[in-house]
Amino acid sequence: MHSAASVICSLGHVATTAELRRRGVSPGALRDALAGGAVTRAVRGVYVCAHADPDQRTATAALGRISCLSALRRAGVWTGLDRSLHLQLPPHARGDRPAADRNGRPIHYHWAVPRFPDSRRSWLVSPMEALWQAIRCLDEENAIACLESAVHERLLTVDEVRRVCARAPARLQRGIRELEFTAGSGMETIVRRRLRHAGYTVVAQVQVTGVGDEDLLVEDCVALETDGEKWHGPDRFHFDRNRDLKTEGLGRRALRLTHDQVMYDWETTFLSITRVVDDAKREQTRRFGRVILRADDPL
Repeated sequence: MHSAASVICSLGHVATTAELRRRGVSPGALRDALAGGAVTRAVRGVYVCAHADPDQRTATAALGRISCLSALRRAGVWTGLDRSLHLQLPPHARGDRPAADRNGRPIHYHWAVPRFPDSRRSWLVSPMEALWQAIRCLDEENAIACLESAVHERLLTVDEVRRVCARAPARLQRGIRELEFTAGSGMETIVRRRLRHAGYTVVAQVQVTGVGDEDLLVEDCVALETDGEKWHGPDRFHFDRNRDLKTEGLGRRALRLTHDQVMYDWETTFLSITRVVDDAKREQTRRFGRVILRADDPL
């Protein structure tokens, strides 16, 4: 027989009394685990093991589930700049709720009846439910980036995302028609869409011999790489610079954009991209006359 603590761990570090009983944990075994400190009672009928994180403890204390942007962040999905804790409460929940967690982070509550219910986790909404909630909380460009990111991170399939899109608000319909599911990150989706809306031809995930996949190829002459926060670090430095050098050697300009440049200083970043693209196009004209290069043409 498995211990109460190990069963709770297997359920994601939070479990209800009913879940424990279904998995063969007796009341006596649960009492022993509580007495020994391996398990803690969060609220009546809900228990956590020592590995439960602060979000899980806050959710269980509120008799809710981690939801929306918070649920997606746990899976590595793009959620924009919002870092508040999102919790799903029963539709008819009553009583005062704290506006922030113990660290002062705002809490955003959802009371709506779930559109995509899932009983696999008592403390976490289903991936489709989280995505359905998120595209209502996010602005248009971050919502579209979130939809593509959910597929890239393998949280949902394209068909599942399409099911969520079928219930999306009207303000997102244009963006939904532009979905590609090619992006390697939410930031890449945002840059691709911003440049296309500005009138540039942008091809995503272009495979180049000797280089690999380029995130974005702008006007067939400038390769853009979008460095997400999770890719920063010394292990990537040599690899990234080697790619840039090979790209330049093939006759294309290479630009590498950081998270802050895209999300906090886009005006300056866009002007720089425009200048580099204009210079690269003039250089192509000088070298090749009026020949227009395609992404798959050898240089």
